[in-house]
Amino acid sequence: KQWYQRRVAITAGDGRNLRKVFIIGDLNLSSINWPQTENTQENIDRIDQLFVDSFSELGLHQCVMEPTHVKGRTLDIVLTNFRTLVSEVKVDKFENICKSDHFPVSFKVNVSTKNKKASKRKIYNFKRASWDRLNDDLGRVPWDGLIDCTDPEVAWKNFKTVLFALVDKHIPKITVKNDFDAPWFDAECYEAYRSKERAHKRFKLDSSLANDLKRNSTRSHFKHVCNKKMRDNLYNSDDPALITKKFWAHVKSKSKNHRLPECMSLNGIFRNSPLDKANLFNSYFFDQFSGASNYDISIDWTDDSLFDIDFDALEIKGLLSDMNSNKACGPDGIHGKILKQCAVSLAHPLSMLFRLSYNCGSLPKDWRVANVVPVHKKGSKDNIENYRPISLTSLVMKTFEKILKKEKSTDCDSALIPLL
Repeated sequence: KQWYQRRVAITAGDGRNLRKVFIIGDLNLSSINWPQTENTQENIDRIDQLFVDSFSELGLHQCVMEPTHVKGRTLDIVLTNFRTLVSEVKVDKFENICKSDHFPVSFKVNVSTKNKKASKRKIYNFKRASWDRLNDDLGRVPWDGLIDCTDPEVAWKNFKTVLFALVDKHIPKITVKNDFDAPWFDAECYEAYRSKERAHKRFKLDSSLANDLKRNSTRSHFKHVCNKKMRDNLYNSDDPALITKKFWAHVKSKSKNHRLPECMSLNGIFRNSPLDKANLFNSYFFDQFSGASNYDISIDWTDDSLFDIDFDALEIKGLLSDMNSNKACGPDGIHGKILKQCAVSLAHPLSMLFRLSYNCGSLPKDWRVANVVPVHKKGSKDNIENYRPISLTSLVMKTFEKILKKEKSTDCDSALIPLL
């Protein structure tokens, strides 16, 4: 039944233009052998013969003509609609790769493929940021009227609107075209490369001494710029793990391989598109968590003033200044470099936001959600069950949590009785 459905799909095109067809697998019909001759067709089961005849009706050709089973039968098929698409078919030695009663079959597919075009995206070019002007403009914003005495969600939206408007004004953006570009190759490297290519073309047209010297100097300059960028790319005192990150970024640029496979599965369900794979990850990660807890605890609010927290702007400034700016940002999109470089001008509005949220007992939505990234643990990368989730939360929320942890830890330390 499944083969009939597949046969109808191939005949009808399955809604696509199937110009090149490949069918590979274990035929597992003991009465059939290849190549097909009058002698081999005498003892073939009728249903098996109809199955094989459908290959010819679809214009498919069997490429494996040697025994692929320990009993001397050719049970494995490599079918294609053009014989020239498959070459170098080889049946290997028994158990050469793994333990099985079938022999390994290798072959070459003669098909040229096109690389998918990488989606373009805009990112901030922090190397050309005007931090002084950005801090000056942030210092002139009337934050009291935008944040104080409003709902935390509204206050947070007002804060983000003003912040991103000024960030876009003072920090230019660049377009990232290729996921596999060298991480250190920037505009300066590209300009040096263009100069080298122009000098080389002039030398090809006129091989004079002046053009030869110009070609050599631009080539040396290009190598010098690239080497300097590579060295600088691996050094940053803010992130002790930067060398490890840059190493894997370099491996990715060289291997041209995405972190997630093209096709992934969960409980026998296979998906190819990014959205479908994300839904499978979401379904699996959701199932790993237990239901929400329901605690029936009476709370005494009479001494609520004891839990007041003074969100001091100087303390927040210190936390922002010490922040690892290379940490990934959360759903709010506020980069760590912005928070660190603008720690002085952002400390006051953030102290107001923290105080407002804490006193109201309400968190903005951006602080409660996270970007979940799957990280491979072990086993096959195609299986979603072999991944664990990592949550990328808001860096502003992490700063808020640090203050709460410090204050509550102090209260708990004075209330707890140490064990003797």
